[in-house]
Amino acid sequence: MVLGNLDGYALEVTLTAANSAAQAWYGYDQGITSGILISSDFIKTFPQTKDADIQGITASCFSLGNLVGCLLAAVFGDRLGRKNTLRVGSAINAFGAILQTAATKFPLLIVGRVINGVGNGMTSSTCGIYQAESCRGSRRGKLSVIVVLHNVIFYMIGSWLTLGTSFSGNGIQWRLPMVLQLVPCLAVVSLLPLLPESPRWLLMHDRTDEAHEALRRYLGKGLALDDPVVTKELMSISGAIKIERRSRISFKEVILLRDRSGHFKRLLLGCGTQFMQQFGGINALNYYFPIILENNIGMSELMARILTGCNATSYAISSALCFWMIERFGRRSLMISGAALQFLAYVMVAIAVALLSTAPFEWGAVAITFLFFYYAAFGCTWGMVPWVYQAEVNSLAMRTRGAAAATATNWLFGFVCTQFTPVGIRDIGYRFYIIFASFNLIFIFVVYFLYPETSNRTLEDLDAYFDKDSLHKTIIPIGDRVAKQRTRPAEAIEAERLRIDAAATAKDVDVGKTQTSHIEQVEP
Repeated sequence: MVLGNLDGYALEVTLTAANSAAQAWYGYDQGITSGILISSDFIKTFPQTKDADIQGITASCFSLGNLVGCLLAAVFGDRLGRKNTLRVGSAINAFGAILQTAATKFPLLIVGRVINGVGNGMTSSTCGIYQAESCRGSRRGKLSVIVVLHNVIFYMIGSWLTLGTSFSGNGIQWRLPMVLQLVPCLAVVSLLPLLPESPRWLLMHDRTDEAHEALRRYLGKGLALDDPVVTKELMSISGAIKIERRSRISFKEVILLRDRSGHFKRLLLGCGTQFMQQFGGINALNYYFPIILENNIGMSELMARILTGCNATSYAISSALCFWMIERFGRRSLMISGAALQFLAYVMVAIAVALLSTAPFEWGAVAITFLFFYYAAFGCTWGMVPWVYQAEVNSLAMRTRGAAAATATNWLFGFVCTQFTPVGIRDIGYRFYIIFASFNLIFIFVVYFLYPETSNRTLEDLDAYFDKDSLHKTIIPIGDRVAKQRTRPAEAIEAERLRIDAAATAKDVDVGKTQTSHIEQVEP
């Protein structure tokens, strides 16, 4: 088989590998930054980072760059396409990585981290959409988990790498981990030429022949263009796009809730998952785990680095479990149970840190145990699900903007948590952990009453669910079985049949008499 004409499983693997490499930068940055901030040569080169406020700026400016990158993806992503957005983001990311590696002055380091973040914002807000729009619906959840899992795998790699380079007495301590950011960049750029563009993006831009060929390749090995599997999927997607184009509305009308498609509500749900991920407390730990172990719990630098690496490894293992859990248990159950477990973990960490002075060894062990417990719970729930959910919940017309807005929310509130964690730990001690415990408790109820299940649905099924004329409301009643069930609802199956019939006969679907959604095309 010619590499440029991959199809079926081989193409699925290549698509997932490219998007995984695009997603890996964020986790890798967290892994190396947490170790670099306590490296002797880094502190010697940039002595101002010993100050808690400057330390926060050093870590968090990457998140600000990501926020800008997400906004750029929102504005230009639909014009560039999924592949070109990833290419541009990769180039910007590589430039930022080179600046960081070469920095000898603190301002250049910060500029490099911001530029690096801009590129990462573009890639991280696009790779999930590309994956969700291109892979088969029955495997979308699992493959999306694999993509997000590389965040954690590279966090683990970064943590162990900085432990290894810490034994060097010179700039290798931090410059080598910095320059290795170019590896994922090269992987993305090398794999993209082997992939067709997203079929849904091609259809949205009336490139039907290219979309037909892309679907043929993505849906299975050796399929013909007229294979029933290919034509059925093409008609289903085309039917949904026809419905979207019945009426065009402005983005202003979306914001003012004058649309029938729930665009704004869906955008807020995607943003909400990312807000809850960050205020669940993960970035309060990721960038500062060795510092917390040293300053709060009294570990030596070497032991803090070793425990950080061990924690990153268990974090990666727990995150990998989500591959089997996400379709079996569904998105809702994982988010609710994850918030409950994270609440317990932060309560116990707060108690242990508060009592640390009475029995340092015993309560230190308790604190470390529940920090590990937190990461294990987060990894297989909130670490994965928000990235999958945000790519699924938005309509085709709003998918790029919705995913960019959700990812921007992640970076914005990630910046808040990253910036103020050193100061919070210094000034309020154990009470800092109680803040995150409280947020996690609230999130249990937010997910239960506001978030419908998205597993085992096609992206077009979700359009029908959020239609203004559907029976489903914003606040999910306790008795709404369809909103909560993990299996595909009968109403979604019937709506798909009607879409296919309408596309085959070139007729419009009577929205008032069916469950097929009426989704407006949002003007740029």
